[in-house]
Amino acid sequence: MKKLIASILALCMAATAFAGCGSSTTPSASAPTEAAATTESAAETAEALENALPENYDLVMTFGAETGSVYAMGIQIGEYINSLAPDITCTVKVGAATSNLALLSAGETVIAHSQSDTIHEALTGTGMFTEPITNFYGVASVMESVLHVAVPADCPVNTFKEVVEQKYPLQISVGKQGSGIESLVRKIFEFYGVTYDDIASWGGKVEYLNIGDASTLFTDGQLNAVSVLAGVPYATISEVAASKSIKLLNLDADAVDALSQEGYLVKTIPADSYSGVTEDVSTVGVVITVCTSADADENVIYEITKFLNSEEGIEILSNVNSGFANYMTGPESGIAGIEPELHPGAARFYREAGVID
Repeated sequence: MKKLIASILALCMAATAFAGCGSSTTPSASAPTEAAATTESAAETAEALENALPENYDLVMTFGAETGSVYAMGIQIGEYINSLAPDITCTVKVGAATSNLALLSAGETVIAHSQSDTIHEALTGTGMFTEPITNFYGVASVMESVLHVAVPADCPVNTFKEVVEQKYPLQISVGKQGSGIESLVRKIFEFYGVTYDDIASWGGKVEYLNIGDASTLFTDGQLNAVSVLAGVPYATISEVAASKSIKLLNLDADAVDALSQEGYLVKTIPADSYSGVTEDVSTVGVVITVCTSADADENVIYEITKFLNSEEGIEILSNVNSGFANYMTGPESGIAGIEPELHPGAARFYREAGVID
């Protein structure tokens, strides 16, 4: 690409020189202006070529479960990129917060979602990661997801701490193994010195189900707890609350304080967010962040970052899930909470937007 740009500039300069040598008359007063305009036009052409999207490119995106909002976000990103470059192949695959970072590190996907706690673990080589992973980059923060743990309204416990103290036989779905919600629930119980095996010994059980299957089993009484990381309000929890009386477990202050040191946000689910939930619920949350691989095309990532932070992009994504619109306001929210280094394409967008130097 750089050789092509240099050739274009050379041709434009040669054309200007040839025009000047082809006449023995005294140059007109407009000659310097015309030469400057030619040089400026050549520079603009070179810049356009340098920032052009590749003609052939496989944009592989790994975004959550097929029924989830971040997967739908991937579809919208693909449609936007194809509106600019129809020949780019856009593919959206199922993924999870932890495994997505491994895929990015291995160069097996171009962009993927993860979340603030998992990204912190990857960069520091803690939690699920036995050694640091640093060869991935940040693109944009797009949503806050908040921990919900729904139980029947007549459940005798109101907090995680009471579950542990009473050795309550919790029959809970924690999402798929390797997912952000499973990691968080496990950490909460570990804070209290409890394992999944302990829960089983109390007569409870832990299931690794997606939120759709889990909510069905919960409504039917085959589970007595269902967990999810999602925006507030979250449609599936609203549907469950409409068919069954529920309450949400609170997270005790000591656990909240500990988790806030590991990349989690201190959050509150406001009263009346769901039918039957009449008091504020203390909990934690994460920032959902779009990340990219080290070798991702700079211009593709620039356009994706631009879309995610634009009024058009935010409006499109808000139709997928109101949680996007509740969080996303533009470049200021897009860059907030990103711990890894920005990808050059993303950095170029935020620099042009005036939110970084």
